[in-house]
Amino acid sequence: MEKNKKKLFTTGELASLCKIHRKTLLFYDRLGLITPEFIDANGYRYYARRQFFSLEIILALRKLDVSLPEIAEYLKHKSTSNYKNLLTRRANILDQILSDLQKMRNELSERICFLENTETLPLEIITLINEEEDYLCLSDPVPQNADLKIRTKISAKHLLTLADYITFNNHVSGYILDKNSFLACERPYTKYFYQSFTQPFDSPYFFLKPAGLYATIYFKGIYCSYGKPYIDQLYRYLQENNLQAVSDIYMTSIRNHWVTDDNGSYLNKLSIQVKK
Repeated sequence: MEKNKKKLFTTGELASLCKIHRKTLLFYDRLGLITPEFIDANGYRYYARRQFFSLEIILALRKLDVSLPEIAEYLKHKSTSNYKNLLTRRANILDQILSDLQKMRNELSERICFLENTETLPLEIITLINEEEDYLCLSDPVPQNADLKIRTKISAKHLLTLADYITFNNHVSGYILDKNSFLACERPYTKYFYQSFTQPFDSPYFFLKPAGLYATIYFKGIYCSYGKPYIDQLYRYLQENNLQAVSDIYMTSIRNHWVTDDNGSYLNKLSIQVKK
């Protein structure tokens, strides 16, 4: 073999041919992906043309993000059908990635459009709006007298649940407030946190907010500090216009901690389904 060394490549030479670091080649060697053609008495590794071909395959498949164990398996069982199956699996993965990216892109577009529309919303004026049905993801129930720590734990779990259904949180979230306490002229307590979706989904947390006529008011400021006067205004409006409350109250957070640290600049929407 000594006389054939000139026909072989050292570790550095082979690495240089493929523009990789020699440590990368040694790493593949340790994993058994590439075995030197010859190791001399001094421990120097020498590689033949066929190892160059194996390295070509490894580097190409790594660009497709094929895992090293998959590559090792393929190198042991090369065939047209196995190569086709490997590429088909990767193509299917890429199709899913593309689908996820397109979904994320759509979610970002919807959020940008939503933010643009919030600039001209009428404030502190109650209007009757025919709203389309909306698809909500609810949190676990919020105990009536829950403190901030308990509420935060429920909210955190809710955010983790959302991650199973959406790529990017569009921040259109809010609270469902109790109708009965509202009608009793008491401060309505939070029953659920929710997140709005653009389409229905299969989940025990799914809730359909029905289409219908809603009495709606927009106001600035964090709900717990600024919301009471608008709840009272909403109650008086229903009484003065002989409107019957059909639903709980939806308190939607439109502009919140995502865009400002000043909770007095938050923008919220209170709405309740009514009938005449």
